[in-house]
Amino acid sequence: MTTSGPLMVPVGTPRRVFVVALILGGVVLAAASLLGYALIGGLFVVGLALGVVNNVMTVRSILRHTEHGDPDRKRYTKSALIRLGYISLIAGVFVVAFRGAGIAVLVGLAVFHLLASLASALPLLKEFRKV
Repeated sequence: MTTSGPLMVPVGTPRRVFVVALILGGVVLAAASLLGYALIGGLFVVGLALGVVNNVMTVRSILRHTEHGDPDRKRYTKSALIRLGYISLIAGVFVVAFRGAGIAVLVGLAVFHLLASLASALPLLKEFRKV
């Protein structure tokens, strides 16, 4: 099975999402530092980084499970749950360790996944508009 076929949807998040997340993380960190909340800005960046790690691991998992043609859905589901469990555990450790400020990690994760979802949905919406 090739990933370059005409009917194959590209897998993964466009690079511009990673660039936007990097810029957004820098802006939030700088703004939070100027306002005296550097810890919150840093934890937000940690959340963005966890989102990036999750995204990269998801793409690798998809490619690994589909490369042989007929993916084993149970194995893929199990690996996805384990991956999400680890990401959630790491985020949870930050939330507990930093109490009130730790919520910024979850906000960073949510913002990254929102950016990734929008980046994936916009090309699809453009295709629907053409039809």
